[in-house]
Amino acid sequence: MLRNYIKTAWRNLWKGRVFNTMNVIGLSVAIACCIMLFLTVYFQFTFDRFHVNINKIHQLSFSSSRAEGTEISTAMCAPLAQALKDDYQDIRYITRMANGGATVKYGGKELEKNIHFVDTDFFKMFTFPVVNGNKNNPLADLNDLVLTEYAAKAIFGKENPIGKTIELKYADTPHNFVVSAVVKDFPENSSITFDMLLRFEVTPDYQEHMKHWDWHDHSTFIQLHDNVKPEVFGKQLQTFVNKNFKEVIDGMKKDGAKADANGNVYSLNLLPFANNHFATEINGLEGGQVSKTYVFSLMAIGIFILVIACINFVNLSVARAFTRAREVGVRKTLGAGKWQLLVQFWVETFMVCLFAMVAGIILANFIMPGFNATFRSNMEISMLFKVSHILVMIGVLLLITMIAGLYPALLMMRFKTVSVLKGSVGNAKPGKTRNVLLVTQFTLSTLLIVCTLISWQQISYLKSRPLGYNKDEVISIPIGNSLKGDQALELFRNKMNGQPGITAITGAYDNMGSGKDGSMRTSRIGFDYKGHTVRTTIQGVSYDFLKALDIKLVDGREFSRAMAGDSNAIVINEKMAAQLGKNIRVGDLVPLDENSPSRIIGIVKDYNYRSLRSEIEPLTLVMQGYEINYVFVRVKADNLIRAFNQVKDKWHETFPNVEFTGSWINENTERQYVAEQRLSTIFISGAIIAIIISCIGLLAMSFMIMVQRTKEIGIRKVLGANVGVLVMLLSRDFLKLVLLAAVIAFPLAWWLMSKWLESFVYRTPIYWWIFALAGFIALAIAFLTVSFQSVRAALANPVKSLRSE
Repeated sequence: MLRNYIKTAWRNLWKGRVFNTMNVIGLSVAIACCIMLFLTVYFQFTFDRFHVNINKIHQLSFSSSRAEGTEISTAMCAPLAQALKDDYQDIRYITRMANGGATVKYGGKELEKNIHFVDTDFFKMFTFPVVNGNKNNPLADLNDLVLTEYAAKAIFGKENPIGKTIELKYADTPHNFVVSAVVKDFPENSSITFDMLLRFEVTPDYQEHMKHWDWHDHSTFIQLHDNVKPEVFGKQLQTFVNKNFKEVIDGMKKDGAKADANGNVYSLNLLPFANNHFATEINGLEGGQVSKTYVFSLMAIGIFILVIACINFVNLSVARAFTRAREVGVRKTLGAGKWQLLVQFWVETFMVCLFAMVAGIILANFIMPGFNATFRSNMEISMLFKVSHILVMIGVLLLITMIAGLYPALLMMRFKTVSVLKGSVGNAKPGKTRNVLLVTQFTLSTLLIVCTLISWQQISYLKSRPLGYNKDEVISIPIGNSLKGDQALELFRNKMNGQPGITAITGAYDNMGSGKDGSMRTSRIGFDYKGHTVRTTIQGVSYDFLKALDIKLVDGREFSRAMAGDSNAIVINEKMAAQLGKNIRVGDLVPLDENSPSRIIGIVKDYNYRSLRSEIEPLTLVMQGYEINYVFVRVKADNLIRAFNQVKDKWHETFPNVEFTGSWINENTERQYVAEQRLSTIFISGAIIAIIISCIGLLAMSFMIMVQRTKEIGIRKVLGANVGVLVMLLSRDFLKLVLLAAVIAFPLAWWLMSKWLESFVYRTPIYWWIFALAGFIALAIAFLTVSFQSVRAALANPVKSLRSE
């Protein structure tokens, strides 16, 4: 029986191969898109899930309820971890974690590698399996070193690294360590990434930091005993905070801090590590955080495309149902029951969906590399063939078959035998259903068009908005770990001295934007000033910083080599000046360091030194206490490409063993909005695919309707109707539906994008013309699609049209 169903289904599918090919193309494209989007969503939602204890691990954070708002910081002080473990028996494991970089020397090789400084409990909490070496306690001794498989291969090649001694240079000092273990390479979706692990006790200035409770520079993670509830333990921590941070609390209260719901102005909290990847509102977390809005947008676009494809399938099937009316009538006359007809149509639908799914998987395999390159994903088609994913695909296949095949099958089963054999089949009810589905299709498509336009407009606004400094003519060069910053800057200054096209050279502790090395850092300090606490971002800079970046002075001057006292002087921005008080002047002393107050020598106009998601905050530029990590070179605007190559060549001449990873600052600032650019690209791609799939269905439906109205068109032509009138007559019903879809989509799109724009301090308004343009695009595409068939029908010979009936 099943064999007969399949043979009959194949014959019917081949007979209607034009429509079925359209169905397969639409579904396969939708399935390919959904595969990539849903795998990306799966990848994001499974971040860090390879850790066995992930639901038991928490990261510590301080919450400060200041007068200007609540601040959350994950930076901890060195003595805190041991003090917590001594005071609370509920803590099973605790580890500090600090990041750093080092130059590795071994066997004539010199490599730059990333370090994590951790405590011995690290391996008891996190799942990084040891594949070679000491599995029980990989960091038992202070000179032990743990490598990843990738780092071990890069340093030692095919040698066994266990027991080998290598030299690491960090904090400008060489140290020797012995490789004690090699851990398995962590998966791509890991927040914690490293090349090597060292004991936390070997961090620079460790003993000095252990004396200070006000030096916050690393993360701390804890794991509680299984019978301890995190929310109960969290409340117990306030006693610890009140005891060890009394001065901080008193200072905050004096400055007008407002207590939170629990009556605390300063508290220590537990952040679930399982939520780490999506906690974009908290700075200082491990790994790159991703907004859930971004991930849910991917999921929504995938669902939209799949729904549009299913609607397309239904519309095409309904359109073709009328051509199969006589077939159904004959089958009923010959004794076919309803269930037999239903199973026959379902088998046909299943075969089409199966072909589409196979074609979609093949298509996804071909476009996966391009998708990964565009969206910086790490998808592999092999991820699709996990047992759980295969079961999901089977479930989706059956669901699409049921949904997309049920209505057309029931519609054809309801045809009255006598009516269809006479050639009379009503189409009022199917027309209503078709219209609802068509409106749904174009509502989703128009929604994506509006989201595309608004996201594109916001990104353009971010790129074009003046930041208050020159970002177009300045090259940023990371110095790296193998060079001492101050010395490297002076060497390069001397090398570039007198070179044509070079305007100024300077250096800084922090980068402007996000450079090719991927690093972004912000340093903040607080101090007492005239009875209240002042908080400011600190930027360590060198001479000519304002000149190189073209930052405007409001008052005073910038740092000068001719002034010996400038090494302890500061330059502040307008926000910092306002925080210090309206009477602040150039020449006043500010106690950044209570033992050695700094003199203000200049006040600069506020500029956006961070991304436009944040407001400009108080900023202080200093000349001492901060290493120079970046060299900034400002060049003349007449030939930027030649100037860049000139700087690159001179860098290689000065530092032949150090890689040049320079980039324009305007590239760095744009790199801050990679997530938004990816989202915009996904909206654009989703909108294009949704429109194409919708148009495939619209084209097929218009073709069927033209066939049904052939006699009407012939009569109208005989009575004098011209081509333009006929085209508008045949197209207007579709255009009304598309216009209705746009009206439904506009308020939903406005609400969604308003919520998205709220994440930006600086954002573009949503203009009325965006909706007008989106509606025009949707109407124009629909009109062009329908008019293609309308023009053909209108140009047909009316004599042939009348004979066809």
